[in-house]
Amino acid sequence: MKAAIYDQFGPPDVLQYKEIPDPEAGTGEVIVKVHAVTVNRVLNCAVRAGEQTRRNVKPPHVGGVDPAGVVVSVGEDVESPAIGTRVACLSRIPCLDCGSCEAGDFKDCENSVMLGVGCYGGDAEFVKVPASVAVQIPDTINFAEAAAVLRHGPTAHNLLFDTGDLKADETILVMGAAGGLGLAGIQVAKAAGARVICAAGASERVAVGIEYGADFGVDYTAEDLTEAVMRYTEGQGVNLVFENISNPLTWPKALACLQKFGRLVTAGSHGGGRVELDCGILYHRNLRIFGATGNTDANVEDTLLLAEEGKLRAKIEKIYPLSGAAEAHRHIEAGVPLGKIVLDPTLG
Repeated sequence: MKAAIYDQFGPPDVLQYKEIPDPEAGTGEVIVKVHAVTVNRVLNCAVRAGEQTRRNVKPPHVGGVDPAGVVVSVGEDVESPAIGTRVACLSRIPCLDCGSCEAGDFKDCENSVMLGVGCYGGDAEFVKVPASVAVQIPDTINFAEAAAVLRHGPTAHNLLFDTGDLKADETILVMGAAGGLGLAGIQVAKAAGARVICAAGASERVAVGIEYGADFGVDYTAEDLTEAVMRYTEGQGVNLVFENISNPLTWPKALACLQKFGRLVTAGSHGGGRVELDCGILYHRNLRIFGATGNTDANVEDTLLLAEEGKLRAKIEKIYPLSGAAEAHRHIEAGVPLGKIVLDPTLG
């Protein structure tokens, strides 16, 4: 099969479009013919550049954390999905051997790895995954949409409800408004009946957040974030901050937007990961800060339901053939796209 593979860390040009051995399904595994896989700034580009040493990736390597496509082969003991099923692959791959896996509790696997990081991923014509992570997708959702929505929707559900305890009548500030996780957060919160303020570092990115359902938007490069949020909330502040970039310049401003007993949930460090914390605000306002990774089967089911109802969509900026993987990586590294960049191996 053809794959976008690199034998050494470096710039996008290290990506080679070439033949590698076809994967074979083992017990409990399926082979998926990939129709779409997104390109992620950290999990693809930064890993390829050798900037994510803590993830222990060793070339040669094939990235791609969220492929979607059609099941073409199944291994022993696989009852579903059947051959021909349209699926999206969840990124957390269970080992299938530990006590949790043997008990069927794959989400609690003690030795799980991330698809496309801890093992070969979906930047190829075919990908091998445990059947438990190949989730059937509705016929109403195309493959590019499915890859993006299943990547971020379950995480948004987990952060907003399981971790952040968001209620229907509350107000939320969503940072990183035009990013994949930010857009998912906006739509999931709106579907739950919350009032949403989105924020981003450019007016066109704020406009995307508004387009996807936010009630108000703030370009924090043009006005003070805290002042704008207080204006929109009539001085009350927000109940919850959905913070997924960890920009050291905006994180303290976002925290200051919280009203008393407010919560901040975070699942990202794209902006650097180290921020300044005002313990005075934390103490006097009785604030709570949570970090959370992963998601549950219920989060996945809720994501699929919203997507099928048309209440959770992905913004796709451009689709490249798999042979254009290096160009797709350059596209992301040249700036901040207004939507997801996707590879489609069926295009060559």
